[in-house]
Amino acid sequence: MRDYTVRRVVVGEMETNCYIIRNIQTGDACVIDPGGNLTLIQDAMHKMNARCRLILLTHGHFDHILAVGDLRSERIPVVIHENDAHCLTERDMFSKLIPHDPRPFAPAEYCLKREGKYTINDISFYMIPTPGHTKGSVCYLFEDHLFTGDTLFRNSIGTTDFGGDRDELNNSLRMLCRLPGDYTIYPGHESMTSLSEEIRNNPFIRSLRRN
Repeated sequence: MRDYTVRRVVVGEMETNCYIIRNIQTGDACVIDPGGNLTLIQDAMHKMNARCRLILLTHGHFDHILAVGDLRSERIPVVIHENDAHCLTERDMFSKLIPHDPRPFAPAEYCLKREGKYTINDISFYMIPTPGHTKGSVCYLFEDHLFTGDTLFRNSIGTTDFGGDRDELNNSLRMLCRLPGDYTIYPGHESMTSLSEEIRNNPFIRSLRRN
C-alpha cells in the first residue's frame, strides 16, 4: 500500500513540473519546485484536499523557485541544498535571462548537505545530492517515487551551461543508476519515466555505461 499520492502541475514560462506529494493518511503535503503560477498550485492542492507543510527545491534555478515567496509562510519551511541556497536571495547567470525576477526571497529554513533521511514538519523524505546541473542539485525519494529535478529526464539529462559541471553530472547519473530496485522518475520538465527505462534507453546513460 502506498502512503503518498502525487500530482503534477506544469507552471511558468519554461513549463516546469511542480509536484504535490500528499500523505494519504494525514492529508499533509509537500510541494516540490513551485516555479510559478501560484493559483494553479493552490487549486491542485484544494482538489487533493492537501495541506502544504513543506517546500522542497531540487535546485535554485529561477524556473523552479519563483512561487516560493508566495507559497511559503511561517508554518511552511523551505528546503534546498546548501550549495544552491544563494539562489533564493541572489540573481545568478540563469535568472538574468528574464527581465522580471521577484527576488530577494528570505533564506531557506533548511540548507541540507549530506545524503540521508530527513523528517521536517512530520514529512519524511530521502535526499540524494546529485551535483552537475547545478552545484546544489538534489533528488528526493518518497518510497518508489524519485524526483530528479533537472538532473535526469526522459531520454535526456540536464544541461550544464549555467553553472554546471558535466563530470559531476555524469558521476551523479552513475550513482542514480546504482540505486537498488526500480523507481518512477518525476523530472523537472516533460513526462514521467522510470529508472529502469532510462538505464535501458537513455542515450546519455548508455554512453556512460560504455565508458
